[in-house]
Amino acid sequence: MLDHNKIYNPLSNFNKAINKLSANGIRPTKQRMILAKLLFEKGKRHISAEDLFDEVREEDRKISLATIYNTLKQFTSLGLIREIVVDQNKSLYCTNKESHYHLYIEDENKVIDIPTKNIDLNIPSIPACLKLHDVDVIVRIRTLKEKYKN
Repeated sequence: MLDHNKIYNPLSNFNKAINKLSANGIRPTKQRMILAKLLFEKGKRHISAEDLFDEVREEDRKISLATIYNTLKQFTSLGLIREIVVDQNKSLYCTNKESHYHLYIEDENKVIDIPTKNIDLNIPSIPACLKLHDVDVIVRIRTLKEKYKN
């Protein structure tokens, strides 16, 4: 079960998320609060909607997978989390708000953060009528299983 006896910290990522929902006219429902707690109180991580659904069930809560997807989309649109589209059928959600890129190990379905300073981008000039909004980099790799076979 979720621990309800923690000291209130207005600067926690959970409380910042709830405040941002309210500031944008989105009611912090019980489901949104449970999902925010699960997302933000376990540190920086990458999680799929299905894995979050499993965590909800482990907490003996009942939130539909559709509600989880909708909430993740809302949190993404508010800038609380980032969606990482790892392939056309799968997205992971990143709770790390710092500027970074991602290393995706395809055969392990694992994502690792890469600091932006570790990747040198040569971004072309942007016309004066446009503004750079964001840069997403996903470096895709696979393990060398063939190399280790005897």
